[in-house]
Amino acid sequence: MFEITYSDSEILERFQNCGKAYDKGVYDFTFEGRYIIYHAPLRHMVDYIALDAKTGLESAIKTVKPGNLFSKPTFRQLIPHIMNSIKYTGDRRYINKFADNPIEVIDTIFRFILPECGYNIREEQISLSKKMFIGFTEKQVAICEAEVGTGKTLSYLVAALCAKFYNEQKYKQVMPVTITTATIELQKALVEKEIPRLSDILMKYGIIRKPLSVVLRKGKEHYICPFRLNDHIKTLKQHRDSYSKTIALLKQIGKMPLGIDLDKYQISGALKSKICIKGSCKGCKLKSSCKYNDFASVMYKLPGLDFQVTNHNMYLMSQKTRSDDHPPLLRESCFVVVDEAHKFKEAAEDTFGENISEKDVERYCSAVKDMCSKACNKKLYNELLATVCAENAGLFRSLRKTLQKRDLDDDRGSIIKLNNYQTARINRITSLVERIEELKQKTNYGVPVTGKSLLSALREIKNRTGSIIWLNVDENKILCLCRTPNNVNNILRDKVWNRNVSHVLTSGTMSDGTDFGYFKMQNGLDRIAKHLLLESKTESPFDYQNHARLYTPKSMPTPDNNSEEYIKAVADECYKIIRATNGHTAILFTSYKVLQSVHDLLTDKLTDYDIICMNRGNRTAITDFKKSKNGILFASGSMWEGVDCSGDGLSSVIIVRLPFPMRTAIMEDKKGDCDGTFDFVNRYCIPNMLIKLRQGVGRLIRSETDTGVVSILDSRANSPAYGAKVSTALAKYPQIHTVSEITDFMNSVKKAEYFKK
Repeated sequence: MFEITYSDSEILERFQNCGKAYDKGVYDFTFEGRYIIYHAPLRHMVDYIALDAKTGLESAIKTVKPGNLFSKPTFRQLIPHIMNSIKYTGDRRYINKFADNPIEVIDTIFRFILPECGYNIREEQISLSKKMFIGFTEKQVAICEAEVGTGKTLSYLVAALCAKFYNEQKYKQVMPVTITTATIELQKALVEKEIPRLSDILMKYGIIRKPLSVVLRKGKEHYICPFRLNDHIKTLKQHRDSYSKTIALLKQIGKMPLGIDLDKYQISGALKSKICIKGSCKGCKLKSSCKYNDFASVMYKLPGLDFQVTNHNMYLMSQKTRSDDHPPLLRESCFVVVDEAHKFKEAAEDTFGENISEKDVERYCSAVKDMCSKACNKKLYNELLATVCAENAGLFRSLRKTLQKRDLDDDRGSIIKLNNYQTARINRITSLVERIEELKQKTNYGVPVTGKSLLSALREIKNRTGSIIWLNVDENKILCLCRTPNNVNNILRDKVWNRNVSHVLTSGTMSDGTDFGYFKMQNGLDRIAKHLLLESKTESPFDYQNHARLYTPKSMPTPDNNSEEYIKAVADECYKIIRATNGHTAILFTSYKVLQSVHDLLTDKLTDYDIICMNRGNRTAITDFKKSKNGILFASGSMWEGVDCSGDGLSSVIIVRLPFPMRTAIMEDKKGDCDGTFDFVNRYCIPNMLIKLRQGVGRLIRSETDTGVVSILDSRANSPAYGAKVSTALAKYPQIHTVSEITDFMNSVKKAEYFKK
């Protein structure tokens, strides 16, 4: 039984006098003879604070507007929350600091508080954070390139937090900051490491009065659907002997020991796809008891939320559906941070486009057939489904005939014009799926297996207006019919940048080494008013002059993936470099064909090194390389960006060929907008190549103590056409031109232990 009294105000005064409580606090009451409740005025709000008179511990428990002070009954309801919320604020030097100039708060955090917690003072980081704060509070879009070592994550967290509190005090708007990223790894790091660690530090020093709250918002496909889970268990029970272990596992998952997040379970991607949420949940029989529905509702209404972390696709989808009579996918934000912004346009092409594989219609028909097996009009269902499958097979049989045999390493999509036969097939498939969906609604079998997304894709491809229609073959050799809007940049400008919400875009590589012209053009920022843009480049604090070298041999042949002479020259040069650096090398390719050829030539010659090949089936290659002592990694794809191998483990990066963009449907479409090949190469190909080149080169130096050599084996890096641009983009790397210079440099920066086998 809680006992509330209105006495002991002198206890509060005593704690105020000794600096353990806010000196402008106004006493409210005491409960259980121990806990003092008082409120403290902020600039535009009022903080309610709980103080434990026995321990001196306190915590802010509620922030309200001055006209909304709590009554006694309200406090009675809050007491259980108060009991669980009292936390130590520690150092009182910076209490209520946000009432001061936010720029001064940024200085205080980086110059005084963080150094006391083991962080170094980096002027580049402080300057970057202040620029980001200005971007949040005064601009619509801030483009902030932050090279490796600048500490951009902490920069934008501090800037966003200061801007958020400033916004709350000035405009009385309490909304979270949205952080969107391209990779799951960064999302997890933010939610589980970066934000909690910053919260603890700021709590300790009294900068904030309650822990920072953060939620991870992922797409529905990452969560368990109880309807599909139960349905899949029923299906497997028909073959109980073969699937007894899987059934037991699914039943265990059904009890939610780890919650509804599928990513927490060690199960295959195929099994996840059988039990995850797909399509609309509207009208689902289990909606009232669905744990995901409860979770989504709590996440959306969570009070006092500081950060919501999501991915580019979900953030873009939330903007795409904002005007489509859909409930919002994400909370409305005061500010948005777009981290890994160099991947944003690619995500937009995916989100605002559609893909239909030859298997999608088959899966839809199979799902409908399983769900509607007991329907009274089962015969009609089967007839319609059989017709859909036949039309689908005919469509993709025809599409395969239009796909020329090409080297898929160098071709990521082929623009096509649908002929009359193919168009007719798509029209018939669309009409049949519409008929099935109408029938499902009448028989109450429409949820959760829905054809809404399939219908949307079919209709968009059928319409084709303002679209690029193209064919692609995925890694499993499955043919996909794809649609991408040819004006993604305009869509981004209208649906994202022109929403009157401040965005800070950050990445290590958004410029081509000179300016942001290409990045702005690709992302629809080139036609935004200049006063609404803030551009900033923060260089790495690392000592490249003394810690790195750029090796560009002058005797390499012109790149030709089909030339045996060229392949052998690449292999020979890689062998020399590997010997000079004693392994510890990642060789980056733009073609799997060349990768395999060079790998085959070198395998027998490098028996004293750990050789790891990053082919399409090897998902542990990077992990294996990090564990190796002097490994050689033959890599492509993801190794070009986002991989962090600090230390001596990676001391040599070999770039076999300048990473000019592959032939894609989107690039083909852009070529049509240019005034000839020369214009296309200069406007699109070269800037794209330089950005990716900077990303690949950036794998080498990941900390202030890293040392090593970057090698570019493409003769064009020394040519009159491209040499100057490459040199400008990589200006911080001193150039060398002989293998002996590599040897001399490595001997000067590495200890003797490095060269031991």
